[in-house]
Amino acid sequence: MRISFYIKIFFAFVIFAILLLGFSSFAFNNFYEFHNEKKEKEHSLNILNHQKDIFNSFIKNYDEKLFLVQNSISKKEKDDEIIEFVTRSLFNDKNILSFVIVGLDSKEKLKIEKKSNETEITQNNRLKSIFTKEYFKDMRILKYNEILHYSSDINNSFIIDFIIRNKNDFYVITIDIKEIFDKINNDFSKKTFMSDIKENSNKDLIFDEENYFIEKIYINEKQFFILAIKNEKNVNNDYIKDYYESIIVIGFCIALFLSLLFSEPIARLNRKIEDENKKLDLSIKQNFLELNENQKIMDNHIMFVRLNKDNLILETSSAFCYFLGYSKSELIGHNYNILVHKDIKIKEQREIWKKIRVGETFVGEIKGNKKDGEVFWISLFVEGIFENKQLVGYNIICTDITNKKKIEELYVDLNKQVEQYNAIFENVNSGISLIDSDGNFVKLNSTFRKLLGYETKELLRMNCIDIISSDSKKLLKKILTEVKEIGNISNLEKIFVKKDGTFIHLELSLSLLSSDKNHLVFVVNSLEDKRKLQELNQNLEQRINQEVEKSIQKDKLHQQEQIKNAKLTSIGSLAAGIAHEINTPLTYIKGNLELMSYDIMDLPQSEIKERMSYDSEKMKEGLNRIANIVESMREMSQSSKEIKEKTNIYGTLLTSLTMAYNRSRQVCKIYLNEKLFDIDSLNKNEFIFCSKVQKQRIEQVWIIVINNALDELIKIDDYEKRVLNIFLFEEKDEIVVKFKDSAGGIKEDILEDIFEPFVSSKEHSGMGVGLNIAKKIVDEQDGNIKAYNEDNGAVFEIRLKACEEE
Repeated sequence: MRISFYIKIFFAFVIFAILLLGFSSFAFNNFYEFHNEKKEKEHSLNILNHQKDIFNSFIKNYDEKLFLVQNSISKKEKDDEIIEFVTRSLFNDKNILSFVIVGLDSKEKLKIEKKSNETEITQNNRLKSIFTKEYFKDMRILKYNEILHYSSDINNSFIIDFIIRNKNDFYVITIDIKEIFDKINNDFSKKTFMSDIKENSNKDLIFDEENYFIEKIYINEKQFFILAIKNEKNVNNDYIKDYYESIIVIGFCIALFLSLLFSEPIARLNRKIEDENKKLDLSIKQNFLELNENQKIMDNHIMFVRLNKDNLILETSSAFCYFLGYSKSELIGHNYNILVHKDIKIKEQREIWKKIRVGETFVGEIKGNKKDGEVFWISLFVEGIFENKQLVGYNIICTDITNKKKIEELYVDLNKQVEQYNAIFENVNSGISLIDSDGNFVKLNSTFRKLLGYETKELLRMNCIDIISSDSKKLLKKILTEVKEIGNISNLEKIFVKKDGTFIHLELSLSLLSSDKNHLVFVVNSLEDKRKLQELNQNLEQRINQEVEKSIQKDKLHQQEQIKNAKLTSIGSLAAGIAHEINTPLTYIKGNLELMSYDIMDLPQSEIKERMSYDSEKMKEGLNRIANIVESMREMSQSSKEIKEKTNIYGTLLTSLTMAYNRSRQVCKIYLNEKLFDIDSLNKNEFIFCSKVQKQRIEQVWIIVINNALDELIKIDDYEKRVLNIFLFEEKDEIVVKFKDSAGGIKEDILEDIFEPFVSSKEHSGMGVGLNIAKKIVDEQDGNIKAYNEDNGAVFEIRLKACEEE
């Protein structure tokens, strides 16, 4: 059964009357509470204003101290004086943590820090650049003597950087403000709460104005602290029990009266409201359609994505899909990592999700890849989705900042290029300066300063006319005027005046800047290098003439060698013929002598028989010597084959010693492997040391070395002190031949160049090419030759490859 609207109204008014009387009973109490709250508010606001004044006085005190420090330091030129002054005047204050001098290019020049009650001074290459710090952009626009405050939270401790602009740099004092906050909390009757540093005055306020009295303390135009005192409310409702019965009776009577009085008007009003509700339903439907339209607009223009707690994509906007080049079906259900660039570390991502899981929001930047592989940068606002205090997903709103990042990279590259140009400017060997149209110095490098002996500050206060000799001042003024029309003038030799009054000849060049017609590049170069270059050119010409003369001598030598080779070839042919002609009668004589020996043996024993036997033996020895010489001549005169063949090196040594025997027996004793060489008893197979070489070419090397040794040994007066030892042995798959004499050794000044052409120790003969030829022959045989001194004599050591065993 539907209850009558009038009955509903009746009971409603009864209840209303009871409530009305109840509220009336509280009127006086509410007025009293309001009065107390007003007094409480005034008291709290007075405290907050006083605390604000204390904090502002604290800031003002350090502003004044920073001005005093700036004025004092600007009068000091040396770093040691600045360090001593800062340490003595500032670091007695326990609130001061550090003092830094920063250049206009963002690089730190000097840094003094307080660590464990001691000051630590940082200079040189340990200093860093503050270009990446947030407040550097605000620093750059400061005017001279203008102060900037910037606050930050380091290790849960609040600090404020006081920054003042000087002419050529910035002074930064870092202050720990813990002491002032402790004072604010401890010196007042009410407890004061303090917020973190805020960057926007309309967002992220942790104290609501309903429950707290708050006061903002601005550090700069963007940052401020919030001081808050809790608004305590005291409400006492016990007294309502005393009026309970009266309220019930009066309320019931009023309800009856009002229900009878207002039933009909309220019924009419109810019908009117029903009609309005129908109109409201139509309006809601219309608003719903408009909302859907707005959602479509947002979907097409706002980049949005929603993830579940496992980082899978649940929903994304069309704008985000269009930006990435994906369709919604390609993104939904996939992990968000398909969009994240590989440069973003997993550890950084975990920090983001960890922050959001505890109820915080994340605002930051991230790098990613589009579908086509293009790299992009977006700014993210990420917040968690919670149901029953449990994280179920994430909402992410994105903004494209790719172009901004590209501009920042260009800006960084530009700064690097500026640094590189400055480095080149400072380290170039020429003295370079920038002057204005009147000739005043604007900028100069260290080379320019060193050439003239001035300090940089002194030259910047001078004109280029001031540093040139008086005879050239008018000419330089004229050149400064003409270069503006011509564009550049170079290679002018002028006399400049150094700081100490001495003169220096420099080469001057002037160039008008194409981008700035009011400035010129003033370049000076020392003429000492030019003169040195001229001397070098002269020396080079002399050296070339010497080398040409040597080449002419070499050509003459080669011609002589060719003639000599032709002669030797003829002599070899003649020697071969002579050897053949001698060998025939020699064989005949040896045969007849042998028959005659048999006849002598048949004779009876007598003095004549003994004399004839003795003479026949001597004749045999002579014939054997002739036979050995003829055999050596035949071998040496054979046509040289330009191919390498297996050769017994011991045999080649015997052949060469035989050819040199006629001279060597008059000069010195020769020992081969510690055995005295004797032409009468030769056995070429006594030792076998095989190497694959050109036989006649190697024999030529032995003859050259032996003759050189004989030329030096003959200079010794005492024959007994003359000796040539030849050692032949095998070592590590190499055949080693050593010629060691006792002639005093090779002079040290020619020892290293002994195998070079035209190097000789002989005073009256020899052109110094024999050993050069020998070295070339040994090199052609894949061998090695070296010379050194040992035991008061020269040693020539030749190494050849031994034949591999077959």
